[in-house]
Amino acid sequence: MHISTLLFGCGLAPFALAAYSVQDDYSGNNFFSMFTFDTENDPTSGYVNYVDGATAQADNLTSVNNGVVTIASDSTNVASGRGRNSVRITSINQYTHGLVVLDLAHMPGSACGIWPAFWMVGPSWPNNGEIDIIEGISLQTQDAITMHTGPSCSMIGESCDGSEGCSTQVGGPTSFGDGFNNNGGGIYAMEWTSDYINVYFFSHGNAPADILGATPDPTTWGKPTASFVGGSTCDIDANFQNHNIVFDTTFCGTWAGAVWSSDPVCGPKAATCQDYVQNTPSAFTEAYWTIYSLRVYSEASSSTVAVEDDAPVPSSTSAAAPIAQATNTTAPVAAPSASPSATRSSGAVAVGSPANGTAVSETPVSDNEGVSVGSNWQTQEIPEKREVNFLAGGPSGRRADHLRRHRTKHS
Repeated sequence: MHISTLLFGCGLAPFALAAYSVQDDYSGNNFFSMFTFDTENDPTSGYVNYVDGATAQADNLTSVNNGVVTIASDSTNVASGRGRNSVRITSINQYTHGLVVLDLAHMPGSACGIWPAFWMVGPSWPNNGEIDIIEGISLQTQDAITMHTGPSCSMIGESCDGSEGCSTQVGGPTSFGDGFNNNGGGIYAMEWTSDYINVYFFSHGNAPADILGATPDPTTWGKPTASFVGGSTCDIDANFQNHNIVFDTTFCGTWAGAVWSSDPVCGPKAATCQDYVQNTPSAFTEAYWTIYSLRVYSEASSSTVAVEDDAPVPSSTSAAAPIAQATNTTAPVAAPSASPSATRSSGAVAVGSPANGTAVSETPVSDNEGVSVGSNWQTQEIPEKREVNFLAGGPSGRRADHLRRHRTKHS
């Protein structure tokens, strides 16, 4: 257990200190040998032609230069057949629990019709779960973090069942697409335990000093960008098992294609999403991943120390540490109230829609817009299904639940 119940009334609370060590290092020249290239028809009905490894290399869609990995989509040719040439890769190894840390210089940029994702998925979808760490479409301005399960799991006040899942868009304007790239990239980390699944996003300016090291410790990183807490409403171990890591960039399909006609910016560009993606290759010159490193860590050991209720949680690199919350299955979680005092920057923060529809007011924090649940912040009552500012051009007028994929990414 990484987060333990606060013991109110006794003056002390146990605080779990987790230690992680490298299990698999996908970085550099090892990268593509640890993945398989998926060439099947896109399960999200995208207008995409996933190519094999030899074709990807021959067409300069994949490369490793000085240890830096690139995965691209075609931006030169008018597409035909199944669609625009692109890459989808799945890790050979599977994982249950652990810490995944992805350091990116670049993710696929904002472009009408695009749908990139970095995610994890179990073998029997949705019963073994899906964890979407980075995902979005078209001109989306911040990351969509989503969990998909069978019917027995609810977190952040929502059912995680099936293709809708339980989802939150967080991280601020530097967490996704052009905003991420223009800010010099960043680091995403996902910690998965029996008690919770936490996702962290940090800009490169203020990330914790140990996040790329041999023994990272998320308990010192401050509050996660998104926190999906198990408990009575979701048995995480029963719903998330044996996950592969996946990178893909698709186009149109059951999300980006489905909302094309109602998109005020992209819709006027062509009659359909497929028409645009097929005939406008130059729109996708930024449709590539540039990966500095990807590592999966397993828990080496853990210990528990007593911390006084009114004392600060131990932290060497962050202004705020995670709040113990194992007994609250729907409470929102916020990001640090100040940037971590380390070499890289915390992007954003907070998450969650409690079951009663109460959410935290959207107040800018540091260089990314987010929300906080600390005592110095105001809360407001808003509908459980919120309107979201989804496009760079302003509010889309569509609900977050409608914009979630209506799809299955598994094969």
